[in-house]
Amino acid sequence: MNDLLAINNDQTRFRTIFEHSPVGNKIIDSSLKILQVNMAMVRLLGFSNKEEIEGTKILDFTPEEYQKDWKKLQEQLWTHKLSSFSLESALLRRDGTLIRCRVTSILFEDHGETLGYTSIEDITEQFLLRQQKEDFIMVASHELKTPVTTLKASIQMMRKLMSPGKSVSDQLVRLAVSADSGAKRLTTLLNDLLNLTRLEYDELSINKSWFEIGELLNSCCSHESIDDKYTLNYIGDPKLMVFADQFKIDQVIVNLINNAIKFSPDHNEIVINAVSDGSAVTISVKDQGKGIDAAVQPFLFDRYYRVNTNSSAGDPGLGLGLYICAEIVKKHGGEIGVDSEIGQGANFWFSLPNY
Repeated sequence: MNDLLAINNDQTRFRTIFEHSPVGNKIIDSSLKILQVNMAMVRLLGFSNKEEIEGTKILDFTPEEYQKDWKKLQEQLWTHKLSSFSLESALLRRDGTLIRCRVTSILFEDHGETLGYTSIEDITEQFLLRQQKEDFIMVASHELKTPVTTLKASIQMMRKLMSPGKSVSDQLVRLAVSADSGAKRLTTLLNDLLNLTRLEYDELSINKSWFEIGELLNSCCSHESIDDKYTLNYIGDPKLMVFADQFKIDQVIVNLINNAIKFSPDHNEIVINAVSDGSAVTISVKDQGKGIDAAVQPFLFDRYYRVNTNSSAGDPGLGLGLYICAEIVKKHGGEIGVDSEIGQGANFWFSLPNY
């Protein structure tokens, strides 16, 4: 008797939460048929009563281009047996307007049938604000690239005019070097913003081809001026073949080299290596700096995360470099990570599959 009372109490609590939640709730089966909804779900879709929705399928309210989201949810829950799954998608209201939504679905058993308890949160306003921000970043980045390119060309011309034998002051040379460095940092920031926007819109395309790792490293070093106190030492086979988007992996390696320089100001050797296990190539960049605390290592590849050290306090970065590196590597089907201990430097590595 006590067990039956407990079950009834649980069902009452569940029904209360389901019905009175401000978020749209529904129960679906493995075919995505809607079995039950609450009134918040009815209002979200622009209807008046539950009967207009119950018995239909969620795909009936989904634009064709977003139906793949629900099919993915269906596959992850009922085929791969995940206990829960979340995604962002879109639904059509009764009047034809589009709403952006965050979907979370949890599986549960009911009389021998596996059903999905699904909550749908309207995030249309947040989505539009995010889109406006990304559009602004894209436009601003493109508009700024032209004057920055002109500035860089002017600086390069000025440095050529200050060739050996020319009569120029040391102060002018220092100013030219400083301006050149500033222009390169600004270019890096703009590229990071552009890449971030492309990632947000899923427009960062990957075009793979076979090339030698030595060719890649020559490309990296040709457009990066390395301070005389640093030396790049490649210890791998320069003929090792890599299957990847050469331009994108160039960006990854340059970023890792710049990171190594940034965080090891008192040491001058940066070791680059590449090894193959037959199925993938792993490329690493090792510095001899202070090392990275194990507590912050899990966050290094998060968007906007910056390591707070004395050596990086004046760095103008946005905390996007390693995040973009990670996303580029993921789009190649590879992995990225770091091995580091305090006082032992840091070894950043990433792998690229041979397919």
